[in-house]
Amino acid sequence: MEKHKEVANGVKIKEITKESDKGENCCAEFCKCLFGLYNLIFLLCGCLICGLGVWTLTDKWCFLYLMEVNTYKVTAWLLTGTGMMSVLTAILGYTAVVCESRCLLGTYTVLIVLLFMMESIIGLLSYVYQEQVARDLGDSLEDIFIHRYDDDRDVSEAVDEVQQQFKCCGVSSFSDWSDSPWKMNNPGYAVPDSCCKTQSIGCGVRDHPSNIPYTGCIHRFTRELSQELYLVSLCSLGVALLQVVGVIITTCLFSRMKDKNKKVARVVMKQGYWRTIY
Repeated sequence: MEKHKEVANGVKIKEITKESDKGENCCAEFCKCLFGLYNLIFLLCGCLICGLGVWTLTDKWCFLYLMEVNTYKVTAWLLTGTGMMSVLTAILGYTAVVCESRCLLGTYTVLIVLLFMMESIIGLLSYVYQEQVARDLGDSLEDIFIHRYDDDRDVSEAVDEVQQQFKCCGVSSFSDWSDSPWKMNNPGYAVPDSCCKTQSIGCGVRDHPSNIPYTGCIHRFTRELSQELYLVSLCSLGVALLQVVGVIITTCLFSRMKDKNKKVARVVMKQGYWRTIY
């Protein structure tokens, strides 16, 4: 759209207004809708990741005390932190679209890239550690499970929880308790009460198969831990791939926000020369 004005002393002013055409406006609105849908999915995934981390720290707390290597604990805390950060980033994304702020949208893009890196690290760490779980537990579980029982309160509670939950006794078998420090302090007992199929005070005096399971906990413990690490790696890498799509959508929206802006130019002719002022 062009407008011409004439002012004193023969100065001519031409105002030029450039607006995005109808097709560009439709494309910008489509990008906004697509971004809103993606951000909703991203928000739900953030809640899922955060919930998975909190569930690991609360429901699987016994795993944390029975592992010598801190990889599992670090993974759980990273999951929780990444999930919370994802939720806050999704809220920032909606704020950027509502306010049509390219600055906030740029910050959102940077955070998405950082989250992609963190999720990739968590996923790869969990996937690789699955191969080492059996070896690490075989090297350290007996020392923690048997020799620290009754000396460390947290370890004792974790051992009791594992034996009750998995219906097992000892590391390899119930006979592991026969040479334990706990046995020396409790000579009248065969196994801890948590080994009993029907738990009651003093039930550990009998080691008959009708009273306690003979199976050790290491096999079930290893299987449960491997399954959870597989779940963590699957969720983390899936969300990381989703964030790649998010970066593409955000970049398109960022570009459309720039093209949408209205530009006004003042073209002034004086003494035979045109001068453009924006």
